[in-house]
Amino acid sequence: MKIKRIQRVVIVVRNLEEAASRYADLLGTRFLDLGAQEGHGVRAMVSEDWLVELLSPVDPRSFAARHLEKHGEGVMGVAFQIPDIDEARSHVKSKGFKVLSELDFSDGVTWKSFKEVVLDPRETNGAPIMLVQAEPG
Repeated sequence: MKIKRIQRVVIVVRNLEEAASRYADLLGTRFLDLGAQEGHGVRAMVSEDWLVELLSPVDPRSFAARHLEKHGEGVMGVAFQIPDIDEARSHVKSKGFKVLSELDFSDGVTWKSFKEVVLDPRETNGAPIMLVQAEPG
């Protein structure tokens, strides 16, 4: 498996608009509202270069809500861009890492292809790691 680069840093927050305003001032960028993410119980905003993603739960049962309750606000994940999601999945499993979930955000408009494998942070020294194969739409 080959890592190309850091794809994005995901930060979970309680108040999305407030956080986007603060990060925009800090980083000198605008944040784009992606709205509620169907089936995931979160609303997302991304920096215009897509390197920072802010998430806020809209469903109290969502993974983001559980993360906020357990850990509070902060970095929820670091996503690494990889060239082949199938190879990456096979590689991490062959090394004994547990895959928590696999996501597909491909919509044909924003993303021609956006597939993500989320690793169990208990097996990555507490670091929430995601592997992403993405092609803009």
